[in-house]
This record gives sequence, C-alpha cells and structure tokens, in this order.
Amino acid sequence: MNKKRIASLLIAGLTLSGLFAACGDAGDKPAPSATASDGQLDAAETTAEETANPYDPGVPESDFGGSTFTFYIRKCGSNFWTVTDIWVEDLTGDALNDAVYNRNQYLSETYNINIAQEYAGDNGSCSTAIQKMVMAGDAVDAVVVNGNDTTTLAMKGNLTDLNTVPYIDFTKPWWDQHSVSGLNLYNKVFFAAGEATIADNNAVNIIAFVKANVTDYGLEDPYQLVRDGTWTLDKFTYMAETVSRDLNGDGVKDESDIMGYMHFGDAGQTMFNAMGNMDGIIDDSGQPQLTFLTERSVSSWQKLIAFIQKDCTMSMSKELRVYKGMGDYDVKVKVIEGKNTLFSWVHMRDIENLRGVESDFGVLPNPKFDEAQASYCNENDPYGTGLVSVPKTCPDLERAGIVIEAFSAKSMEIVRPAYYDINLTGKYMRDNDSEEMLDIIFKSVIYDIGRFYNWGGMYDQISNLWNGKKDTIAASWEKIQSKAEKKMQDTIDLFNAVE
Repeated sequence: MNKKRIASLLIAGLTLSGLFAACGDAGDKPAPSATASDGQLDAAETTAEETANPYDPGVPESDFGGSTFTFYIRKCGSNFWTVTDIWVEDLTGDALNDAVYNRNQYLSETYNINIAQEYAGDNGSCSTAIQKMVMAGDAVDAVVVNGNDTTTLAMKGNLTDLNTVPYIDFTKPWWDQHSVSGLNLYNKVFFAAGEATIADNNAVNIIAFVKANVTDYGLEDPYQLVRDGTWTLDKFTYMAETVSRDLNGDGVKDESDIMGYMHFGDAGQTMFNAMGNMDGIIDDSGQPQLTFLTERSVSSWQKLIAFIQKDCTMSMSKELRVYKGMGDYDVKVKVIEGKNTLFSWVHMRDIENLRGVESDFGVLPNPKFDEAQASYCNENDPYGTGLVSVPKTCPDLERAGIVIEAFSAKSMEIVRPAYYDINLTGKYMRDNDSEEMLDIIFKSVIYDIGRFYNWGGMYDQISNLWNGKKDTIAASWEKIQSKAEKKMQDTIDLFNAVE
C-alpha cells in the first residue's frame, strides 16, 4: 500500500435499479503511460513522465500584487468542527500546522497573494452571515462551510456555478468526484469537496472497535472480514451479541457493562447508507430521484431495527447514564477507554480525540447489507463536512479560479500527506491494518443528496425512527412524500434557473 498517495475518490453511477452496486468500486487510478510497439517506453516519453508534476494546477503565471484572498469558514463553538487548515499564524513543529503554513507561503511567493480566513459562524449562522454579505453586495472571495449551510446558500441563489469560474477543473485529482457527481444537478456545480480542506475527510462516519474485546471473546478478525467482503450487518450483529455483558449483574445497561454497539441518533442514517440505500440520487441525465423508499430500503430498515432492538446495543445519548453532563465526543472516548464497548459509531474527526486512550482500538468501514453488496459505503456527514463554494459577489472570478486550483493542488501535495500519513497513520492509528482500513474507507465515501438537502425532512425521519427503534419506514415516507417531492422540485428549479 502506498500510504502517501490516496486516489481521487471516483464513485460509480448509482441507478434506481442498483443503488448499492458501487458505493466505492473505483480504486486507485494509476497515471497513464505510453507504450511503444515493442513494449518499451519511448525515451522522450519516459523523460516527460518522470519530470511531469502531478500537482501542477494548470493555471497561468500570475502576480496578484500582494492582495488578500479570503476564505469564509466555519467556527464551531466547541471547535470540534471548526475548519482549521486554511490559515495558521506560524510554524509550530506540528506536521499538519506546518504543512498549512508552508502551502500558504508557497502561494504567497508564487502568485504574490496572501491567504486569509474569516469566521462566518457555526452551523446555521454561516449561511445567514454569508447571505447578508451577498445581499449587501459585499465582496466575498470563497467559502468553506458545512453541507447544511452550503446547500442553503445554493437554494437561495447566492452561489456561482463553479463551472463558470476560470481554471477550476473537476477532472483534477484534488477534487472529490464523489461530491461532484453525487450532489450537483444538470452539470451545474455550486459546491464541491476536495483537497482544499480536510474537513470533508473528518466528517466521514465509521466504526471504531476495541481490540481487546475481539481477542478476549475469541471473535473473528474484523480486518480480515472487511478484506474478504464478508463484513456484513449479520456478522456485525453476531459479534456485538457475543461480547455484550451485564458485568455487575444489576440488570441495568450502563457504563459499568460491555455493550456490543454504542451509537448516536446520526448512526441510523450512516447504517442505512452503508447497506446500499440513498435518500436521493442523481441519475445519468443529472436529474435527482427520491429513493428513500425501495424494496431494498425496507428490507434494510427491518434488519437495522431488529438489530437496534437487541440488548447488545445502546444509545450513548438516550440510554447511557454517564452521558448526562458530557459532550458527545467525550462519551466516545470514555466508552472506548474503558473497554465498555466492542463497536462504536464515530466520526473520523473523533480519531484525534482518541489518540490518548490506552485501550488499543482500530477503525472499520460500516458493515454491508450482505456479501452480495458490491462494496462498502461510508457516509459523509453534511453537518461536519467542508464544501468549497464561490459566492455571486466574488469580485474577480479569474483570480478565484487560479487561487482555488493552486491552493487545492498544493494542499494535495503537502497538507494531505501530513493529515493522512502523520496524523492518522502516524499518531492515532495503532497498526498497519487500520491504515489499510482508512484507504478502504476513503475510497468508499458517498454523498447522499437527499441527506444533504434533507428534502421533506427525510434525514429527520430516519433519525426519529432509529431513536424510537421503529420499523415503520413505509408509513413515515407516506407522511412526507409530497413535501419531499415539492422541496426537490424547488432545488431543480433553482439549478435550472442558473444560466
């Protein structure tokens, strides 16, 4: 495995007849090579191949006169979801911090441009603040905020179609093709994820597991199950039930016991997607389709609710007494540190907080519906992710395109290795197997457009059903179908109105 090269995420087209067929089938995409008729590379082509810079942004030489290019970013109250990799003040010796600093220095020296950031607020307030600026005609260069705020800005007509921004090239590997193909309609791209920020990686929802509870209970190696394609909900359930114990014999599930699976309300959507279901998709014509209720989604939900009703599962927010007075993120650390769980639903962002726990842990993709499912599917959470967009009041689209492409390409070259190799695999991951799992996870990320726009409250329905442990997905869809269809049409009309 080449740890210093993560392939661009290429998602296969999802269709109504096979939503689960390819959440992440595309693997590493090797650079093309020319082969002479005798099977030997031509010397000139060899030289060109050796000297080509894979991180060349393909933008013209430019001198922006020492001007400032400002990204408006999210600032989270707890800093958990704050976008932290746009600008830093100085070198500190921390690999990620210094990579950000060096990238910005490179842009300053190469393009005579200063990179700056302004905090737009937290979830919800970001879109309000940026919309006010756009409505007032204020100059706004670029925005990196979460999916909830970005889709709101798009729906209110505040964003520029990035296809009209000179030099932005979505065929380049520093753009996440999952987000481009999964979230945008009719070849209009108002926003995208990519190497400009690590916030999109941090928002991928995964499974953390306590290794001691695997070995102590004689369970199969989950890493090997993932490799073999047999990491399914049935296997997940069996392992969770095997480990679950009322250790103190008081008949009450709490932090003194061992649970097979600990989760939060968001885990319902994660597991739903992992089993090959999508709230909505973009078909081959660029048209959105609501796929919340299908034969597969009903079967999946039945299996999920049957699982979540078992004694081996526990909601950390609803059922765990220790949760009172603690934040979501601290609870995850506590249950893994105390070996009180086998599996735990976590964000990739949680891994940083887990670096100090003494209990050895690993990470896994979320389990599939069955072995016939082509690949794993790991949800990118719109609440935490970071998407790049350019508001309509950007004062200079050509400058924006040059800066964003150069910024993204350099991020891929020096910031991504610092995040991936040093922070994740070097500091937090405890073994080569987990590093392999990270590759599998990042190659199988999905962006559910129905979840991102939450048409008709589809995500809210999933969350409510999950927290209530209710197997009534068909009845829930009946209640919101007409509203979901109308809200989706509103989005269609907006995209079609943009020239």
